Parts: sequence; structure tokens; C-alpha cells
Amino acid sequence: MTLRPWLQLVRLSNAPTIVSNVLVGFGVGMQGTDGPASWAGAAPTSLAMLLLYIGGMALNDIMDEPIDRAERPQRPIPSGRIARSSAALFVMACFTISLAVLAAQSALALAYGFVLMIAIVIYNVIHARHAAAVILMGLCRGLVYVTAALAAGGRPAWEALGLLSAGLVLYVLLFSIVARGEAGNQRRRFEEIIILAPMFAILAGELMHSAAPAWLTILGRSAFLLWTLGIAVFLQSPKRHVGRAVGWWIAGISLLDLYHLTRLDEPAAALVALACFVLTLAGQRWIAGS
Repeated sequence: MTLRPWLQLVRLSNAPTIVSNVLVGFGVGMQGTDGPASWAGAAPTSLAMLLLYIGGMALNDIMDEPIDRAERPQRPIPSGRIARSSAALFVMACFTISLAVLAAQSALALAYGFVLMIAIVIYNVIHARHAAAVILMGLCRGLVYVTAALAAGGRPAWEALGLLSAGLVLYVLLFSIVARGEAGNQRRRFEEIIILAPMFAILAGELMHSAAPAWLTILGRSAFLLWTLGIAVFLQSPKRHVGRAVGWWIAGISLLDLYHLTRLDEPAAALVALACFVLTLAGQRWIAGS
């Protein structure tokens, strides 16, 4: 009972998608390392990115407290289960430890991690007032790829990294637009935007050079496309529930990562991304993902 409000505050159910993001970024980064590549640094990088994520989620609730008091009084801060000052201290601790971990890996990882932290802060400050803030949300996810790649310690293939980051940014941006429109009670046609989101993300992976076996990438691509198609069908049904669909879209980030990892010919890491997808869905049954 004491821990649950904190888990709700940081929306822990979505945290596995950050780990799968790190695996993709680290996989790209390892391609530019001299000598044998190692996944050993992926664990501290995942810790650093997770701390930025949960700190950002807590900051989101701090900034949204006036809105939540009126619209979602059950949230941890307006309900009084977590003090606003305690949440603020938690955010500072998360950000500080994250940057310290990145500093131990590389100066470039620290620099991009700092940029990511600033983007998180700016998003949380302006998102309630400016619809265009969803662009920052997408950029934050793309920066996880970049920071993780630089933490690998090599010279990442910037072309591949740019393509994959752009695909992830567009995927997050498009489903965020749908979610924001529904929250604002704006009538929208969902068909076009639902189809565009996965198509852009898949195209980014297809443009990246890959020496992976065709059967492996077909499996990864099929998993992601079938999942997003299922969400599209659900949203056209009478039982349509956009909040639930947004949670599923978030979980789909790990399936997108799975696809990219198959393109990188990293089947073991792809299996970890699949586990992240399953954990996210399971977690969302207990703690709402959006």
C-alpha cells in the first residue's frame, strides 16, 4: 500500500519499453566499437535511462497537479498519498544519479543524457499549454536511442541511428496526437494516422543497411505490424477505447525495438525486447500506462 502510489506516480508499467529502447541504441553503438563488442554496458545505461524516465513521469504529475485536482483527483499527489515536496526530491535524485551513471560511461553519453533531461523538463513545463509539445515527447524517445548508442563507447553509425530515431519519434508523435485529440474531445478520423504511425517506423528500419537473415527480419516486422493492425481494428470497433489503445501503442514500442534488433542481427536482444513487450502489457493491467 505504501509502494503502490509511487509506482503509479512513475507509471512503472511502461518502463520496460525504455529498456528495449536502450538495447536498440546500444546495438547500433556497438557496431562502431573497435574490437569485440560487449553488451556489458547496456545494464548501467538502462539504469540511467530508467531513472530519467521515472523522474520525468514524477515531474509530469508535479506540474499537472492543478489539472489533476480537478480531473484526476485519484492520482498520487492530489489524493495526498504522496507529498509534492517528496515527489520533487525524488525527481532531483533520479536526474542526478542518472547523469552520474552516464558520466561514468562517456562524456558524449553524459552530454546527450543532459540534453534528454532538459527536453524532459521543458516538455513537462509546457505540455499542458501547447499542443506542439508532443513533438518533444517523441524527441525524448529518439534521444534514448542516441544516448544509449554513445554509451556503447564506439563510433555509432549516425545514418542508421538517425533513421531509427526518426522512426521512433514519428511513431510516438502520431499516437500522442491521437491521444491528445481524444483527451480534448476533438472529433478525428483515426484511420490515416493509425496507418501512418507503424509505416513510418518500419520504413526507417528498412532504409537501414542490414546483413541479418531475411527470415529473422520478417518475424520482427510481422510482429510489429500485426500488433499495430490489431489496435487499428480495435479502434474501429464499437468497443473503441482510446486510453486502452494508447497503452497498447506504448507497449508496441518494444515490438518496434524487436524489429530493429532483428535488422541489427541481434536475436538474443530481440528476445529481451519481446519480454519487455510482455512485461509492459502485464504491468498495464495493474498500473495504467497513460
